This record gives sequence, C-alpha cells and structure tokens, in this order.
Amino acid sequence: MTTVGDLKRPLDAEEEASSKKACLEVSDGKTGEDGGQQGDELKRTKTHEEEFDELFEGGFLDEPLEAPVAPEEAARREFAETIAQKGYRVDEEELPELLTVIHEKAPSWGEQKERRSAAFLIGCIARSTRACRISFVAQDGLKLLGAVLKEAVRRLSGTEGREEAGMVTLACLACLKALPLGRASLWEHRQAIGKPFDELHKWCAKERSALAAELRAPTLELCKRWKRQPKPAAQEQSPEDKAMRRRVVELISQGLQGFGGASPASPAGPLPSPAQLPNNLVAVEVENLLWGKYGKAKVADYRHHARMLRSNLSQSGNSELRGRVLSGALKPEELIAMDSNALAPEEVRKKREEAQEKAMRESVVEELIPLHLQDGDNSAFDRGADLNTAPVVWVSPSKEKEKAKKEEVEEDSPSQKDALRMLPPPTPFTLSTPAPAPPTVDVSTPEMMATPGPDDDDEDELSVLRYLSAPP
Repeated sequence: MTTVGDLKRPLDAEEEASSKKACLEVSDGKTGEDGGQQGDELKRTKTHEEEFDELFEGGFLDEPLEAPVAPEEAARREFAETIAQKGYRVDEEELPELLTVIHEKAPSWGEQKERRSAAFLIGCIARSTRACRISFVAQDGLKLLGAVLKEAVRRLSGTEGREEAGMVTLACLACLKALPLGRASLWEHRQAIGKPFDELHKWCAKERSALAAELRAPTLELCKRWKRQPKPAAQEQSPEDKAMRRRVVELISQGLQGFGGASPASPAGPLPSPAQLPNNLVAVEVENLLWGKYGKAKVADYRHHARMLRSNLSQSGNSELRGRVLSGALKPEELIAMDSNALAPEEVRKKREEAQEKAMRESVVEELIPLHLQDGDNSAFDRGADLNTAPVVWVSPSKEKEKAKKEEVEEDSPSQKDALRMLPPPTPFTLSTPAPAPPTVDVSTPEMMATPGPDDDDEDELSVLRYLSAPP
C-alpha cells in the first residue's frame, strides 16, 4: 500500500524511465506490445517523395489564380484593345461610338482611367485619316481636347503625377498639330483650347526640367505656325475694319452653304456631314488668309475676291467644290489661289472655253497672198492656160507652212513598208551566205525605281499611346 511518504520520496532512474514510457503509451491511446510498435512508427522521418505527394495533393504546387478583374477595368481594357488592334488608328464610322463611351461610360471607370482613356483616344485620332480628324472637329471634339489639355497643364504645375500629365500633354499636342486649325479657328475656341495652350506655353518657358524640354519643342512649333498667320477679324482693333471683315466672313459662309444671296428666299444649303467642318470655321480661315494677302492697302481687291468666291461657291453645280472645301480636301490657301475660271463648275468652264475659241477664230484676220506659176509644183495654174486671162488663186501663208511641215515630218519618219520589211526566204543561191541578222531591239524591261515602303510609325507617339493604354 502506497503511503503519503512514498509519494514524497524521489523516484530512482528505473522508475522515472518506466513512468515516461507509460505516459507515451497513454497519449497515443494504446498500451502494451501493439502500442510500443506504433510509437516506433511515429518516430520515423518522412521521405522526400512522401512530402512531395502531400504538397501536390494539398494543392500547394498549383499556379496561383489571377485576381478577378473589376468590371470597370475590363471595360477600359476592351476600349483600349479595340483601338490598338487597328494600329492605334480610329475609323471614321467608329468615332461617334468611341466618343459616346468616353462621355457616358468612362466616368464610371474612375478619374484616372477616364483621363488616360480620353488622352489615348485623342492621340490615336492624330494618327488617323483626314476624314476622321475632320469628323472629330465636327462632333465637338475640340471641347474634349481642351478639357483634357487643361487638366494635364494643371497637374504639370503640381508635384504629383507629372509623368502621366506629360504623356497626356504630348498626345494633345500631336492632335493639335494634325487637326486643320489655324489662328482664326484657335481664336474661335479660345476658351476651350486657347487658354490652356497659353498656360502650357508659359509653363514650358519658365520650367527647367527634362519634361519641360520635351514639351517645349512641339509647343514652339505650333506657336510659330500660328504666328505666321494674320490676326483674325475678331481681334481687329479698328471698328470699321472689324465690321467689314465680319461681313466678308458672312459672304463666304453663305457661299459654302450654297446661298446665292442674303435674302430669306434663298434655298437652304446641304446639311452638315460628320466628315465636314462647320461653315463658320472654314469661313473665318478663308477670310483670314484673304486679309493677309491683300491687307488694308488693297481693300477693293479684297472685297472683289470675296464676292467672287461667294458667287462661284454658291452656284448650284458647284456642290462638289463646296464638299471638297468643307471636308478639308481643298485647303483654304489653295482655295484663295484659284481664279474665277478654276472655281466655276465644269459645265460653265466648257462653255467659256468654247466661247473663247470662237472669239479667237473670228478675231484672227490673215492676209492672203496670190499663188503664181513660178511658186513650184504646188501651183494651181494650168501650164497650158493663158496667164493673162486665168483667175488669181489666193492662199493662206499659215496653212501653207503647216502643210509643208506635215510633209517634212512624213518624209523624215520611216514608212510602214520599211518598218515591216521582211527578209527573203532562203534559196539554193543564198544558202552559202548568211542571212543578215535582224535589227536588235531592246525589249528589256526598263529599270524601275523601287516603290518606297510605308513610313515607319513614329516610335515616340507609339510609346505615348502604349503608356496611356496600359492600366494605371
């Protein structure tokens, strides 16, 4: 029987070992001989194959699953990939839908994604066709361009996000360079584009950084192009000159609309097409160039040229010319360089040419000369006739010269018989002598110049577009 004193007695070495073994068996849930065998199995170290199998079955070696893409980011990627698949260019037919996405859906993507997507579209329009750029201006794309440029210039003046703002500004400058905008058009949109561009110009002048140096070159290029043009009518200082120039703008605008006069009974012009510039925008550009050509010193010529443009543009048969001017195919500087005959419709030009030829024939008076016997074989006199009683034959000197030249040309040119001369067939008498070799004719294909390949894409523009199409 175990007493309290036995419990307080310290255990010897043998008793301590047996106690530990009993505790191990109890913790394993089994005792006896079987329990001791299982305890030995627990102490065995696992092999590498067993550890690999456990990791494989547990899925630790599987590739990590991609995080689910948010619906806004998926929509933004789809928008960018649609344009990138076409070489970072926009089709004219798809432009209205893309602008709708920017105005209506892009705001839900987040401010940064909306800003980059709009700048991406603007940069791609700079690389698109002329019809697409014209359609962009006609669909109030300049307001979008001005808003994006204004926000980019504001962020350039700050301290955060300047790299992204620089990329957005480069895309806007590339679009401004590609659009058919002159100084007069820029003044018409001075609130949307003029003021942000002036702020950008001032920032580039005072900032001393690599980013400012990169933006300074395209900004100065646009400034030089616009400064070479005269001031628009709205900036005229003299009230008389300003009123006169505005009347000329109205005249040219009426001609572009197909109005023959300022009366209300004039037929309405064609409705504007998405691929045509607004009439007032083209009219201010044409008037600005006219004023720069004549100036205040030649006001009479300036007015006469403006009336001539209105008269020819407003003709019913000149719809094709009006379409070429409004679509940008015929530039304003090319339009003012054309005279009245070039501006007239094709039917009117044909009638004018026929009338001029008829007038020339009637106005030419040629002095005829008599033809005598000693004039040679071409004499119209009979050698046996009485020269005293025969009538005098009058001939035209110009016709005689043309006839003589024609005969000289016929004599100098080889006849068809000589050109197609064939060698006689071989006979027993000519077998010994070799037949003369036919004249050698160089039938080799003339050397042609290699057709130049398409121009390589500008790497700078592509790098900007790739940056703007990437997720922020």
